[in-house]
Amino acid sequence: MNSVVLIVHLVVGILVALSAAFFVWQRVGRRITLYVLTVQILLGVWLMVGLTQAGIPVPHHYELGLLSWIGYMAANGMSRREGTEQAVRWITIGSSVCAIVALALGWYGVNHG
Repeated sequence: MNSVVLIVHLVVGILVALSAAFFVWQRVGRRITLYVLTVQILLGVWLMVGLTQAGIPVPHHYELGLLSWIGYMAANGMSRREGTEQAVRWITIGSSVCAIVALALGWYGVNHG
C-alpha cells in the first residue's frame, strides 16, 4: 500500500470535512467542496485495492463518501431552481453529515484496523 497516497487521502479528507462544515452553505462553497470531494474519491479508488489487500476494514466509508458526493451534486443542481431552497438545505446537511462520518470511519479503520 502506498502510504504517501494514504496520507494525501487523509489530508484531502480533512479538507472535505472542513468544507462540509463551513463552506457548503453557498453555491460556490458547494462547488468547491464537490471538486475537493471528487479528488478525494479518486484517491480513494486508487487506495481501495491496497487497503483491501492489507485487510484494513473501513465499513461504510466508501458508501458514505459516494452518498455525500451524490448529495452535493443534487444540491448543486437543485440550487439553480427557485423554490428549492429548503430541499437544498436539507440535502446539504445530510451530505455534510455523510462526509464527516466517512472521515471518522476512515480514520478509525486505518488506526484500529
